[in-house]
Amino acid sequence: MKPAASEEFALAPGLIQLNHASYGLASRTVADAAAKHRRRIESDPTRYLGAELTEDLRARTVHMCRAFGLTPRHTALCSNATSGAAAIIASVPLAPADTVVVLDTEYSSINRAWQVACKRAGARYIEIAVPLPFQGTASLLSRLENEVPGPVSYLQTSLISSSAALRLPVAEIADWARGRGGHLILDAAHGPGHVPIAPDTWGVAAVFGTLHKWLPAERAVGFLWLTEQLVDRVRPAEVSLTWDSADLVERFSWPGTFDPVPRLCLGAAVAQWVRWEHEGRLTECEELADHATATLEALARPTAGREYLPPRLRSFILDGVTVTEVKSALSKADMRAWVGPGPSGECLLRIATHVYNDRGDIAALAELLEEVLHP
Repeated sequence: MKPAASEEFALAPGLIQLNHASYGLASRTVADAAAKHRRRIESDPTRYLGAELTEDLRARTVHMCRAFGLTPRHTALCSNATSGAAAIIASVPLAPADTVVVLDTEYSSINRAWQVACKRAGARYIEIAVPLPFQGTASLLSRLENEVPGPVSYLQTSLISSSAALRLPVAEIADWARGRGGHLILDAAHGPGHVPIAPDTWGVAAVFGTLHKWLPAERAVGFLWLTEQLVDRVRPAEVSLTWDSADLVERFSWPGTFDPVPRLCLGAAVAQWVRWEHEGRLTECEELADHATATLEALARPTAGREYLPPRLRSFILDGVTVTEVKSALSKADMRAWVGPGPSGECLLRIATHVYNDRGDIAALAELLEEVLHP
């Protein structure tokens, strides 16, 4: 690990952290900003959790939109990706004649939310298998064409799938959905601070995601982006005092009593992320991810070809071992990476490279995998 591991973050000494993509990791800079916001709020909660809060959150929303090229009128902050997804899924109209298509590489709770919504409405739910390693855009579109009969109402996919770490062809999938009369709902949990966000260009209907995974932000903070047609329709999943507001930001600014500090710290998180980008540190992370792929592919199979690999998130198929065996080995070595089952039960190992990682971390991981795979 680089000296930045202790200088900029509160990571435990000796820990090799390759899993910030699961929960994010707030920097010391942002943690200090959070402490100041909390002291301010506790000095007068009636004032700072009252009328002033909405405008404070509006300013953060505008700042975030400028950083990532989103339209403020179409964007709101929310608690996390799950709450954004819940708001969208509960608000879009579904009837027995509707069909919802979901890829099996999606985050499991999102698939489950669509299953529940379809069952409630009597709508058809179709889950499409995406074999790993990913076989490319043409293969995926062919599967959709062959396995989905008739019109589609909504298609759920990710900008970057979570466990398999696939950078999916969003614009092409959106085109296919529109060709069937439907709309694409996009999970961008691994988007902001990692890859560009361009919902207007892609032709998607709605986007939900997180900001604490790839920014050095306090957790949890999410966002949603909606087309003009959905801005007035989508409401928070929880019915709070601002649920009926015509203003999108105000509508999502008060989900009952909550901690607004992660949202209020976004300015500090974005500013630090911008500095990293200008200093070339994020480019170094991308180069380290490429080095990790080149090193580990002698031991494991990447989940996709280079065209579909995210810049700083990589996943590998480990043959001949169980999830439990790999998790146990990582834990004993004080090494953190995500390990879990793939869509077909395969053992997946996912790593994320961050500003504190170096080649020594990758070498240590490769050595551990060699021991686990070839005892």
